[in-house]
Amino acid sequence: MRRILFLTSALALSACNSTSDVQDSGIQPIDFVGDKNALEKMWIVSKNDYPIYPTDAARRGISGCVDFSFVINSEGKAQNIQVIKAIPDSTFISSATKSLKNFRWQPTELNDKRQPAITTLQLDFSTTRVMKVAECIAGDA
Repeated sequence: MRRILFLTSALALSACNSTSDVQDSGIQPIDFVGDKNALEKMWIVSKNDYPIYPTDAARRGISGCVDFSFVINSEGKAQNIQVIKAIPDSTFISSATKSLKNFRWQPTELNDKRQPAITTLQLDFSTTRVMKVAECIAGDA
Protein backbone atom coordinates (compact mmCIF):
# COMPACT_ATOMS: atom_id res chain seq x y z
CA MET A 1 0.00 0.00 0.00
CA ARG A 2 1.40 3.35 -1.02
CA ARG A 3 1.81 5.98 1.67
CA ILE A 4 0.85 9.53 0.85
CA LEU A 5 1.60 12.14 3.48
CA PHE A 6 -1.23 14.24 4.79
CA LEU A 7 -0.94 17.96 4.29
CA THR A 8 -0.73 19.11 7.90
CA SER A 9 -1.31 18.10 11.43
CA ALA A 10 -2.17 21.22 13.32
CA LEU A 11 -4.01 21.78 16.51
CA ALA A 12 -7.47 22.83 15.53
CA LEU A 13 -9.17 25.69 17.29
CA SER A 14 -12.68 24.32 17.22
CA ALA A 15 -15.03 23.64 20.08
CA CYS A 16 -15.65 20.21 21.53
CA ASN A 17 -17.47 18.57 24.36
CA SER A 18 -15.48 18.02 27.51
CA THR A 19 -14.80 14.44 28.43
CA SER A 20 -16.07 13.26 31.79
CA ASP A 21 -14.94 9.65 31.77
CA VAL A 22 -11.20 10.25 32.08
CA GLN A 23 -9.62 7.57 34.20
CA ASP A 24 -6.10 8.86 34.51
CA SER A 25 -4.94 8.56 38.13
CA GLY A 26 -8.10 10.39 39.21
CA ILE A 27 -6.69 13.70 37.95
CA GLN A 28 -9.13 15.75 35.87
CA PRO A 29 -7.59 17.08 32.64
CA ILE A 30 -7.21 20.79 31.93
CA ASP A 31 -9.24 21.98 28.94
CA PHE A 32 -6.89 23.54 26.35
CA VAL A 33 -9.38 23.50 23.47
CA GLY A 34 -8.83 26.68 21.48
CA ASP A 35 -5.58 27.59 23.26
CA LYS A 36 -2.69 25.96 21.41
CA ASN A 37 -0.10 28.22 23.06
CA ALA A 38 -1.18 27.25 26.58
CA LEU A 39 -1.16 23.55 25.65
CA GLU A 40 2.39 23.82 24.28
CA LYS A 41 3.52 25.18 27.65
CA MET A 42 2.40 21.88 29.21
CA TRP A 43 2.77 19.24 26.48
CA ILE A 44 4.81 19.11 23.28
CA VAL A 45 4.52 16.57 20.48
CA SER A 46 7.44 14.15 20.73
CA LYS A 47 6.22 11.74 18.05
CA ASN A 48 3.70 12.29 15.31
CA ASP A 49 2.48 9.72 12.85
CA TYR A 50 1.56 10.16 9.21
CA PRO A 51 -1.72 8.40 8.44
CA ILE A 52 -1.98 6.05 5.50
CA TYR A 53 -3.95 7.68 2.72
CA PRO A 54 -6.82 5.29 1.85
CA THR A 55 -6.08 3.81 -1.58
CA ASP A 56 -9.60 4.26 -2.93
CA ALA A 57 -9.67 7.93 -1.90
CA ALA A 58 -6.26 8.53 -3.49
CA ARG A 59 -7.32 6.88 -6.77
CA ARG A 60 -10.44 9.04 -6.88
CA GLY A 61 -8.55 12.21 -5.94
CA ILE A 62 -10.59 12.73 -2.76
CA SER A 63 -9.21 15.11 -0.16
CA GLY A 64 -10.58 15.74 3.31
CA CYS A 65 -9.90 16.01 7.01
CA VAL A 66 -10.75 14.56 10.39
CA ASP A 67 -10.98 16.81 13.43
CA PHE A 68 -10.60 15.13 16.83
CA SER A 69 -11.18 15.96 20.48
CA PHE A 70 -9.13 13.87 22.91
CA VAL A 71 -7.25 13.78 26.18
CA ILE A 72 -3.47 13.66 26.40
CA ASN A 73 -3.12 11.35 29.39
CA SER A 74 -0.32 11.38 31.97
CA GLU A 75 1.65 8.94 29.81
CA GLY A 76 1.54 11.34 26.84
CA LYS A 77 -0.90 9.24 24.82
CA ALA A 78 -4.23 10.15 23.21
CA GLN A 79 -7.27 8.68 24.95
CA ASN A 80 -11.03 9.31 24.90
CA ILE A 81 -10.73 10.07 21.19
CA GLN A 82 -13.87 11.58 19.65
CA VAL A 83 -14.46 12.72 16.08
CA ILE A 84 -15.71 16.32 15.95
CA LYS A 85 -16.04 16.39 12.17
CA ALA A 86 -14.98 14.32 9.20
CA ILE A 87 -14.99 15.51 5.60
CA PRO A 88 -16.10 13.76 3.48
CA ASP A 89 -18.18 11.57 5.76
CA SER A 90 -16.15 8.68 7.20
CA THR A 91 -13.61 8.28 4.36
CA PHE A 92 -10.54 9.13 6.48
CA ILE A 93 -11.70 8.37 10.04
CA SER A 94 -10.12 4.93 10.40
CA SER A 95 -6.72 5.96 9.07
CA ALA A 96 -6.67 9.22 11.02
CA THR A 97 -7.68 7.49 14.27
CA LYS A 98 -4.94 4.88 13.91
CA SER A 99 -2.45 7.67 13.33
CA LEU A 100 -3.59 9.71 16.34
CA LYS A 101 -3.20 6.67 18.59
CA ASN A 102 0.50 6.59 17.60
CA PHE A 103 1.15 10.24 18.51
CA ARG A 104 3.10 10.88 21.72
CA TRP A 105 3.47 14.01 23.85
CA GLN A 106 6.20 14.92 26.29
CA PRO A 107 5.45 17.01 29.37
CA THR A 108 7.34 20.28 29.63
CA GLU A 109 9.19 21.43 32.76
CA LEU A 110 6.06 23.34 33.75
CA ASN A 111 4.11 20.06 33.72
CA ASP A 112 6.27 18.01 36.08
CA LYS A 113 3.12 16.39 37.51
CA ARG A 114 2.11 15.24 34.01
CA GLN A 115 -1.30 16.93 34.19
CA PRO A 116 -3.64 15.46 31.51
CA ALA A 117 -5.04 17.86 28.92
CA ILE A 118 -8.10 18.06 26.67
CA THR A 119 -7.31 19.34 23.19
CA THR A 120 -8.15 19.02 19.52
CA LEU A 121 -6.17 17.99 16.47
CA GLN A 122 -7.07 18.08 12.80
CA LEU A 123 -5.47 15.68 10.35
CA ASP A 124 -5.76 16.76 6.72
CA PHE A 125 -5.62 14.50 3.68
CA SER A 126 -4.80 16.00 0.30
CA THR A 127 -3.61 14.54 -2.97
CA THR A 128 -1.92 17.87 -3.69
CA ARG A 129 0.95 18.78 -1.36
CA VAL A 130 0.06 22.46 -1.03
CA MET A 131 -3.71 22.24 -1.11
CA LYS A 132 -5.79 22.90 2.00
CA VAL A 133 -9.23 21.35 1.99
CA ALA A 134 -11.64 24.33 1.88
CA GLU A 135 -14.36 22.63 3.94
CA CYS A 136 -11.87 21.84 6.69
CA ILE A 137 -10.64 25.43 6.83
CA ALA A 138 -14.15 26.87 6.78
CA GLY A 139 -15.12 24.64 9.70
CA ASP A 140 -12.28 26.06 11.81
CA ALA A 141 -13.32 29.70 11.55
